[in-house]
Amino acid sequence: MSQFPRSAKEFTLPSTLAAEPSKVLVVESNPAMAEIEGLVLANAGHEAVSAGNAQRALTIARRWHPDLVLLELDLPDLPGAHLCRELRTRSPIPIIAISLDGNPDAIDDAYAAGACDYLPKPLRSRELLDRIRVHLPSPQLV
Repeated sequence: MSQFPRSAKEFTLPSTLAAEPSKVLVVESNPAMAEIEGLVLANAGHEAVSAGNAQRALTIARRWHPDLVLLELDLPDLPGAHLCRELRTRSPIPIIAISLDGNPDAIDDAYAAGACDYLPKPLRSRELLDRIRVHLPSPQLV
């Protein structure tokens, strides 16, 4: 494991398969969903670290400097749009909002706070990876 808070999980592709993986911060309150997203990202050549709430996400983002954030809008400690705004003040990185309920007001708030894209849950792996590819260059595999 790494130097991240205990609740953060790290998923990486073996170093023999990836040259410079993109770093993706997965902000997801459901541990099972976070693990699935992390595995999908790792299998696609990205490095992923998950955080189950906004405060942990901010701590990880400060230390790790991710290239992209997948941000669940319904977090236990802060609204997703608030976290999006906080992350946006620190960096211009792409932020993809995700939500189960598809609340149009929450989605509008996320876009207003700086999200560059939105995906509904349940996530489809291919669509998730396609959206990430739009916002990030693909990692170079050797």
